[in-house]
Amino acid sequence: MISKACMNPSFAGKYQLNANQEMKDQETCLKRDALIGFWSTKAKDGEKIAQQMKDFYTGDYEKDKGAKLDIVLEIPDDQNADFEKSMQLVGQNFSKIA
Repeated sequence: MISKACMNPSFAGKYQLNANQEMKDQETCLKRDALIGFWSTKAKDGEKIAQQMKDFYTGDYEKDKGAKLDIVLEIPDDQNADFEKSMQLVGQNFSKIA
């Protein structure tokens, strides 16, 4: 039996980050992009984030490779520590929004 908590996660962790932050090398950039994609699937408005990223990479990014892509991810409360650790591992800056 699945508990109600698993079916209805609490989205208490809200994070803002620049998903186009300059990274130290291409490999780290690709890892960061994969992690953001992964966390977008877990986020409250993951489909909107995925669309925002698609629009950015087919629009503003084509005009300016260094343009900012500010996104907000609302991560289930029980996964906040994992999200933070994964972002720190690749060197992605983020801010936790209260």
